[in-house]
Amino acid sequence: MESISWITQTSPPDVMTGIYSEYVLNEQGVFVKREKRVPKNEPLTAITGFRVGYKLVSGTDYRAAPFDRNAILWYKITSIIANSPNELLITGNSHDTIVLVIPEDLRSRILQFVDKMTQLHPPKVQPDEQAAIWICWRDDDDWGDDPYRPLQDMIDEEADVDRFIDPDVLEETRLSQMPAPFKPLAPADQRDSSSPTAKFCSACGASVQPGSRFCSQCGQPLS
Repeated sequence: MESISWITQTSPPDVMTGIYSEYVLNEQGVFVKREKRVPKNEPLTAITGFRVGYKLVSGTDYRAAPFDRNAILWYKITSIIANSPNELLITGNSHDTIVLVIPEDLRSRILQFVDKMTQLHPPKVQPDEQAAIWICWRDDDDWGDDPYRPLQDMIDEEADVDRFIDPDVLEETRLSQMPAPFKPLAPADQRDSSSPTAKFCSACGASVQPGSRFCSQCGQPLS
């Protein structure tokens, strides 16, 4: 499965307790895991030798504590807004948001990947069980025996988890309306020419899969 992953500080650089975000973009969707970090020599830590809720991470100069995690599948994204050249605000489901803070050296690759995946996975308005599974994952306080393991490992392990989907959770995946077509993020000279061109129904505006003869939302024939 094609994927891109990276870790970056997503809090201001001058704060004592930093927030670090680990991202994975794959063919399913957008995933993030955040943790709080404090330096080993931070005053309280230096005096006591520990800090409640934080773990000394071997081979590093900091202690860390889990913060939160989230996931939005591509077909449940409702909007993508460029807050800055290196920051995307992604919203999805009924009220989920993920802010992607993008390293400069990955910017072109990430924008191309987001463009490609949103074209391949047009929005689905109706509630969806797969999307609901990731909401359960988001809200699960139990991150396993090692909450500091890589995010990709957590994603892989979810395939072996049997979750009960509450009707209220399923309803969270319903989109309030069909999103407007997503505009390409990558500059024209950096777009992946191998990616399919997005097409939309002239009757209702819904995205349609390449090769489709009828709109999956309103049933109208596609020209």
